[in-house]
Amino acid sequence: MTTVNTKHQLNTEYNVTNTTALAMIATTMIGTAALTFPFIMMQLRSPLPYMATPKKKVLVALEEISKRKYISYNHHDKNYTPVSNINVYNKNINKNNIHNPLRFFDLGSGDGETVLAAGSAGWKATGIELNSTLWAISSIRRWCSNKFIRSNCNFLWGDMWKYDIRDADAVMIFGVKPLMPKIAKKISKECKSGTFVMSYRFCIPLLGSSASCTLKKFENGSNEISSKGDDEAADFGLLAADLIYDKEEMKIYQLR
Repeated sequence: MTTVNTKHQLNTEYNVTNTTALAMIATTMIGTAALTFPFIMMQLRSPLPYMATPKKKVLVALEEISKRKYISYNHHDKNYTPVSNINVYNKNINKNNIHNPLRFFDLGSGDGETVLAAGSAGWKATGIELNSTLWAISSIRRWCSNKFIRSNCNFLWGDMWKYDIRDADAVMIFGVKPLMPKIAKKISKECKSGTFVMSYRFCIPLLGSSASCTLKKFENGSNEISSKGDDEAADFGLLAADLIYDKEEMKIYQLR
């Protein structure tokens, strides 16, 4: 009788072990599928790539923008003195524009690196991300950051085309060719003159430019790019802006 009970106990333990192992394997597979599924769906819905932008390059570019904004705010001030730190730039700018602090938008914010960098430099930064996994990662990174960065950063989960960016002082984009007409049209329609557009690695075609990255001809074969209106040019992926910064694959454009 004892032998029978022992065998039954061993079989029960064996079954429990197998069930637990199978449950762990199934949970792992489901978890992996849940994390990778958004990447697959994102590629089907949007040609935007996932490419992390180095924090150092973002901060250098933002400092260039802040410096230009600071100078534009203070060029009439006889007591104006240059400063050498991005946080000092932004503190002075925001001090004089309490109701309109410098705002930064990242269209396709990925793991949040760019937005967190902007927030650490004193910008009111918003990231818009379609991929739920990347949005969750960036949100966790935000909550793990210090209070100053948390208060400056915000991550939105959704389609960037549905969000208004008219308050932006600077916009970060991935200027991939298939999306340029839509991106150029959105920026041209919503952003004010003087807004800065940042692009890492990708060259943005510009209206009226002879640069190699500019679309030379329209579909009808015309070379008269500069004669096109901003809205019409945007339909062809051309942005009415000037390239003002180009270092280490980071480019900054300013809307005309």
